[in-house]
Amino acid sequence: MSLDSIRKVHAQTVEVLMMELSDIVHTLARREEQYRSMEIQIQRDAEAYAQQTGQGMTIEELLEWQGKMSAQRDALQEVRVSIDRTTGLWQQTQERLLQARQECKLLERVAERRKTAVRAVMARREQRETDEAAHRQVSIRGDGES
Repeated sequence: MSLDSIRKVHAQTVEVLMMELSDIVHTLARREEQYRSMEIQIQRDAEAYAQQTGQGMTIEELLEWQGKMSAQRDALQEVRVSIDRTTGLWQQTQERLLQARQECKLLERVAERRKTAVRAVMARREQRETDEAAHRQVSIRGDGES
């Protein structure tokens, strides 16, 4: 595989990782918003529960409230776990992106060194050809004077 092909593959990897990172950020934002909404709802329900307990309630109503609040806490915990998992995925993807960018920079330096080496070889070749041409002209003049 040529250096240019490898550079293109690495550039595509960077693009893919950037798109993945963008998707992860959007997912994380949605989940955090969901978490905040759930917290607000739980707070409202806790206030309603406190108000109803002050007014008195049956055992069935109490059990219903406790079940509802327990389910809400469980759902909130699931969203928290999902946020933590997504945050971890974001960190891993960010690290992979950083590594891919570093590899691209390294490949750019290698490509530039190769170009510099090729230019140096071509310059030496041109100089050698110029020197040979000058030497031939000197030889021809030298032969003509004899």
